[in-house]
Amino acid sequence: MSRDAVALLRRLVQTPSESGAEDAAADLLEGTFKDLGWEPRRTGRNLHAVLGSGGPTLLFNSHMDTVPVGAGWTKPPLEAVVEDGRVYGRGANDAKGCLTAMILGAAAAFEDDAPRGTVVVSAVCEEETTNRGMAELLPLLPRPDAAVVGEPTGLAPAVAQKGLLLLEVMAEGRAAHAAWGGGDNAVTKAARDVLALEAVGFDRPHPALGLPSLAVTQIHGGERHNVIPDRCKLVVDIRTTPAYEVSELVAMVQGRVGGAVTVRSSRLGAVDTDPAQPVVRAALAAGAGACFGSPTISDWVALKGIPTVKVGPGDSRRSHTLDEFLTIAELEAGVAYYERLIRAYFGLMGGR
Repeated sequence: MSRDAVALLRRLVQTPSESGAEDAAADLLEGTFKDLGWEPRRTGRNLHAVLGSGGPTLLFNSHMDTVPVGAGWTKPPLEAVVEDGRVYGRGANDAKGCLTAMILGAAAAFEDDAPRGTVVVSAVCEEETTNRGMAELLPLLPRPDAAVVGEPTGLAPAVAQKGLLLLEVMAEGRAAHAAWGGGDNAVTKAARDVLALEAVGFDRPHPALGLPSLAVTQIHGGERHNVIPDRCKLVVDIRTTPAYEVSELVAMVQGRVGGAVTVRSSRLGAVDTDPAQPVVRAALAAGAGACFGSPTISDWVALKGIPTVKVGPGDSRRSHTLDEFLTIAELEAGVAYYERLIRAYFGLMGGR
C-alpha cells in the first residue's frame, strides 16, 4: 500500500490543478476510484464516492486544487521528484498528500473486516480561493454525522479554526493643491486610524484558539503627488474566534477610528468542535497528537453544524512555499492514521 501511496501522490503532483483548473486532477481521481472498485460520482470539478452502508456517516474531505507554482524553485515543481525520502512538488504537502492518504486509508478500512457504517470520500475544487467546491457538493451528499478535513497538521487534530473578517476603513478629507497647502489630508487621517487600531484589545480567549488578531494589511490613498488626497482606504484583517460575534468586532473597530467602516467579507467564520464529540475522540485514539486550534482556513468553513476535525499528514508551514514537500514517512503514517480513525469512530458509534 505504501508504494501505491507514493505512486498516487506523484501522479497527483504531476497533474497541475491550480484553483479553477482542477479538471485533469478530477479525471485522474475518477479513474483511481474506479480502480479501487468504487463508484465515483462527479459533479463539475468535485468528486465523491460512498463506501459501506447503514450506520452513521463519516465524511472524509480534502481538496485537489493548489496555489500557483510561483518562481524560484530549486526542484521541478510539477515533476514530483523523490529525493532523500521526500516527494517534492506544488501541492505535495497542501493537500494532495492528505487526499492520497485519505483515499488509501479508507480503501484499507473497507478492504478487510469493513466497519459498520458509511464513509463518504470527497475531493473538491477551489479550497484555496472560494471554498465553493465543498459548499456546492455538501447538499448532494448523504448528510454526515461527522467530518474529517484533510489538511497538513502533523496528524494532530485541530478542534477549532480561526475565521477571517475583512473590514475597510475609509478616511475622507478635502483635496487641495499640494504647493498651496490647505485642504484636509485623508492620508494623515488614515495614519491616525492605523495607530488607533493598534490599541484594540481582546479579552475573551477561546480555549483552543486564544485571542483574535487584528492587522492593517493594505493602505490606498492619493492619486497624484501634487494633490492633497481626499480619500484613503485601509484594509483590516481580523482572524476571528467563536468567542466574538462579527458585530462585536466591527463595533470595536468603529469605536477606534474616525473613518467609515464597512464589511468587505465575513463569510469565512470561525468554527470549533466540542472535544467530547466521538469524531474528536476517534482522532485522538488514532494517533499521538494532542488537540489544538488552527489559525489557517480550510473547507471546514462550509461544514458548520457538523462535528469536524481537521487533521492530516504534513506540516502547514510548508504549504504555499517554494520546494514544497511531503516525506514518504509522513504519507505512510497518514494512510495508517486515517484507517485507524475510521475504525475508532465507528467503534465509538457502536459498530466495529
